[in-house]
Amino acid sequence: INIVYKYDDTQAAIALFGTPTIVGDTVRFLPPSFRAESLNGAGTDIATANFIFTEVYSKSGDDIMKIEVIEFGDYDIDNDAEVEASVLLTASSNDFSNPLDFTSGSDMFAATGDSGGQQTWLMDASINPEEDFIFGPANNIALSLQNTLKAIADYPDENAWIQKKLSLVASTVAVPVPAAAWLFGSALGLLGWVRRKSG
Repeated sequence: INIVYKYDDTQAAIALFGTPTIVGDTVRFLPPSFRAESLNGAGTDIATANFIFTEVYSKSGDDIMKIEVIEFGDYDIDNDAEVEASVLLTASSNDFSNPLDFTSGSDMFAATGDSGGQQTWLMDASINPEEDFIFGPANNIALSLQNTLKAIADYPDENAWIQKKLSLVASTVAVPVPAAAWLFGSALGLLGWVRRKSG
C-alpha cells in the first residue's frame, strides 16, 4: 500500500456514495441509492453529491502521478425521456503556500429516446497532479469526486431513471529521479556554462 486516503466520515455525500472501501491503492464505492428517477412526466429529477478526500498522499513522499475514476451504472428510458450522468474529478495542493496548484478531469454520459429496456452506462476521468501542478510538489493533495445524475420526463407517457452502481478510484505514484542522475545532469549543465563563458 503506497497511497493513504483520509476523509470525513460524517460528510453528507456518504448517503449517496456509500462508505468507501480501500483495497491497496484503490478506493471502491458501492452506492446504496445514487439514483435519479422521473415517472409519468414528472419533469426533472436530479441526484448530486461531492465526496471529498481531505488528504491523499504517498507514504514514500513521492508525487502523485495519476488518479483515475471509473464509474458505471444502468438506466431505462420510455419514449422520448432523457437521462444524464456526469463526473468531475478535482485535485488541489494541500501546500497552502501554493494555492494555485490544482487540476481537474471530467466525463459525461447522456441518452434520449426509448432505450428498449435496461441498459448500462460507463464514464471515466483522470488527472495527473505531478504533471499539472506548477508551483510545488504533488505529494499531498485534496481530492473531490462529484457526480450528478439527471432523469428528465416531461410528458405523461415518458419515464426515465438512471443509477450509479460502482466507482473505482485508482492512483499511482511517480518514481523520483535518483540523486545520482540529478547530480550528473547538474554537472553537464555547469560544464556547458563554463564552456560558453570561456569561449
